[in-house]
Amino acid sequence: MYSSPKDTHHIQYKGFTFKLDLGEPSEFAKNVARQELRETPENVKNGLSELRRLLKDESNLNCPLDNDLWLMSFLRLAHFYPEEALHKIRNYFNYRLKYPELFKDLNLKAFEGHLHDYTGSMLPQRDQLGRRLYVGLSGKYWDTQKWKREYPLRSFILQCESLRCEPETQICGIVILLDMENLTIRQSLHYTLGFLKSLIEYLQDGMGIRLKGYHILNQPKIVNALYTMSKPFIREKFVNRLHFHGSDMASLHRHIAPECLPECYGGTLKAARQSYGPQIYELLKKYEKDRYVFSQYGCSK
Repeated sequence: MYSSPKDTHHIQYKGFTFKLDLGEPSEFAKNVARQELRETPENVKNGLSELRRLLKDESNLNCPLDNDLWLMSFLRLAHFYPEEALHKIRNYFNYRLKYPELFKDLNLKAFEGHLHDYTGSMLPQRDQLGRRLYVGLSGKYWDTQKWKREYPLRSFILQCESLRCEPETQICGIVILLDMENLTIRQSLHYTLGFLKSLIEYLQDGMGIRLKGYHILNQPKIVNALYTMSKPFIREKFVNRLHFHGSDMASLHRHIAPECLPECYGGTLKAARQSYGPQIYELLKKYEKDRYVFSQYGCSK
């Protein structure tokens, strides 16, 4: 899917290593795959064969049929039921047709300034369950004059396209932390009903990664109104993974161990900050050609 594990790039920054985990999943992840995803040698072999057969019959889908890792990302998401994997591939591509404005000129260079402003990024370390951690920053961190509301979502999408290539993330999933400290009423007006719908649809159908938790931190009362607006679009499965913690970091720690979190969230991780946009930019820049190749696949209108 991306470069060979032997070619994995590393970015070192203040004691942390930023890299894509392209090699074999850990023994912990392999156990999760067996217990939660029905991943066995037989199911992998049969799943890949059957999914390829199904996709060959889909004349409107252009997919990398020769790339096992790309196919595995959807088979794992579908617990190795090929028909369900096909359904998820359709959802993944249909989202891009439905919201083309989110994918227009979606390239790393366009987000260099956004990432260098520390507006949200994946963290260098995983949590205690092997899940990728992503911190999004809004409220006091968001300069609405400089960055339109779509930029954080588009930046997240760009990063997720690289995370999807990691076997460990395909298995263990991703957890999102959204820090909304000091979100103002004026800022909240940018979150229109249409935009909230596009965000939730991405998380539920368009992401192509197991979403294992969505944690909202330091939110003001205005967020209650945004949540009420969003409810018609939210499925029960997503509701069960959505948590509002406010400033109660002990509540957050019931889901994510403190040793996996920066100090600003009550953690013990000696992190300089909660976002590492510049480092993520330098890392993903080394894989931009790979990402571009896979962005050319899709669904005809």
